[in-house]
Amino acid sequence: MADPELPLLPDLLPGFSAETIEIVDLGAMMESEPRHHRLVTSGAAHLTGFEPNRREWAKLQAFIPGGRFLPYFVGTGKPATLYTTAYPGCSSLYEPDPRVIDGFDQISTRHPSPEGGTGNFCVVGTEAVETRKLDDIEECPAPDLLKLDVQGSELDVLRNGEGKLASALVVEVEVEFVELYKGQPLFGDIHRFLADRGLVFHKLVDLGGRTFRPIQVPQVPRMPMSQLLWADAVFVRSLFDLSQLDESALAKLAAILHGAYRSFDLVHRVLMELDLRTGATHVPAYQDFLRRTSWDDCLICNFKA
Repeated sequence: MADPELPLLPDLLPGFSAETIEIVDLGAMMESEPRHHRLVTSGAAHLTGFEPNRREWAKLQAFIPGGRFLPYFVGTGKPATLYTTAYPGCSSLYEPDPRVIDGFDQISTRHPSPEGGTGNFCVVGTEAVETRKLDDIEECPAPDLLKLDVQGSELDVLRNGEGKLASALVVEVEVEFVELYKGQPLFGDIHRFLADRGLVFHKLVDLGGRTFRPIQVPQVPRMPMSQLLWADAVFVRSLFDLSQLDESALAKLAAILHGAYRSFDLVHRVLMELDLRTGATHVPAYQDFLRRTSWDDCLICNFKA
């Protein structure tokens, strides 16, 4: 979720500038302000989003003036079946798996009932759809930040979007740790794919899970007791070899990591490399910011209901 209080790098560092950041967001359904929201509304970034749900697409058009939103299903480029669920955010090109989902409190593939949970994964319809390969979509620019939240299809998008992926400095992917959808790739599959392409795992944010039925925790019903189910995983290009990035990429990387992910220690490391290359003096000013920042303000990971 975006942080309205966090100053962006140009506000903190005299003379800091970065070229316009290109953000590509697949599965941009508006549940809350995305982490990159202030980068976009400040003019630091340009957003291209994908949302095939027409109602949600219309909401996005109104919520983020100036963003461009494309109503395409992105995947393998082949025909697919869309499983539409009672809660639109659980709809997927992969079929929800009752064997896994119905073992947890507060989520269910069954119709809502006093015993059956919320029914958010309940399939209410199927539809034959055409998917497009990310690399084949000319309206989609080469991203600096690529965000994917497509309910199990993330690896399909990446495998068919390697041309676009090649430019990405940061990739945020919603990952699952168990198969909520039948046959879906899991965190380990995505980790290996991105690692093989120079993107190093950085951290998890917005972790989520539920309690195993029939255990319930009334105070926090939508939080896990022990089992993690999903999270947003953040990967960074050339994390341990910043010499592979040019000066423009370093500036954009610092702006993304600061403004969207609060990775302040890594931003400091990137600014050190940038100062070394350019003779700028961003590091002392950023150290002043860090001295004023409490530990609690440094987002490492968090749980999201």
